[in-house]
Amino acid sequence: MVLRDCQPGHEVTLRGLVAAQFDRLRLLELGFVPGSRIRIIGRGAAGALVVAIGDTRVAMDARTGGSLVVEPVS
Repeated sequence: MVLRDCQPGHEVTLRGLVAAQFDRLRLLELGFVPGSRIRIIGRGAAGALVVAIGDTRVAMDARTGGSLVVEPVS
C-alpha cells in the first residue's frame, strides 16, 4: 500500500520509495528512509498529507504520498 491511502491517526513503516531520482533524494534527506515509522497527522481536501517522522512534521502532496510504499505497524 502507499502512504496516500492511509488515514489520519495510523502509524506505518516505510518499506520503499518509488519516486523520481530528484524527489527520492529529497525524501531521503528529510528522513524518509526504509524502516522508519511515519504517523499520519492530517489530510487535505486534494489528498495532501501532514505526517510525522520522528520529531519532524512534513506536508506533502498526493503525488508524493503515492511514491512511499508502506505497511501498517503491527
